[in-house]
Amino acid sequence: MKKILFYILVAVTSYFAGVLAYLGYLSLVYHQGIGSESSKFIVWTLPPYLFVILPFYTLMFRWSKAALWLRLILLIGLSVVAAASVPFLMGFGIWRLQDLFSPELGLFMILFASSSLVFTVGSFIASKKRGHKLFMLASLIIIYFAVSTLVSEAEKSRPVIHQIPHSFHGTVTIHYGEPHYPPIPRIKGYEVIRIPENGIYYTSSPRPSRGIRHTIVDERGQSIHNINSLDEISKYGDSPTAMISEYEVP
Repeated sequence: MKKILFYILVAVTSYFAGVLAYLGYLSLVYHQGIGSESSKFIVWTLPPYLFVILPFYTLMFRWSKAALWLRLILLIGLSVVAAASVPFLMGFGIWRLQDLFSPELGLFMILFASSSLVFTVGSFIASKKRGHKLFMLASLIIIYFAVSTLVSEAEKSRPVIHQIPHSFHGTVTIHYGEPHYPPIPRIKGYEVIRIPENGIYYTSSPRPSRGIRHTIVDERGQSIHNINSLDEISKYGDSPTAMISEYEVP
């Protein structure tokens, strides 16, 4: 029973180790994140892991006499196959040979190769029957940072919601960075600015760098519909931290 539970831990840790390697490489080399693509990213990478790599991982886990270098070579080979299946899941069709040398597919190879490496280490620890506690500690760290990074990326992509009264027409003026006013409240994971009837809003929060969703609401604050293409003009206020944003509501 303990061996099965350890195998499950190795399998879960291996996937999240690959995710962490993918996100880390994307950030360090390309200075990018996946933002709102977090859920799609899981959909693209989890099936190849579960149905291409994990069955072979299971065999390798049971094959206790296999040499470490042989495990590593076989699992890296599987990583190429798994990475090649991702474009199909993304809707780009069957991969071509030249796709193996594309930066996008290279990132998925890094993901599955890193996963393979961690699983190889885990299976080696299981076969030697020592180092379990250290691996479990490392697993907690890997899973924590992978999940927190995915959550952080999803959070960055959430727009700030401007709730505009349906009876309001004219100029909305938002004063950011005003120290004597409350910060922008957070409702259900979103920063929400409730525009008052006079159209002027003050907050101590800095101007968010993320996108904005302009929503017309009724007297109870219930959404009626969204407004697209409102041109926002920003300028600096009287203090270094202050910024003023304006836009017209038709």
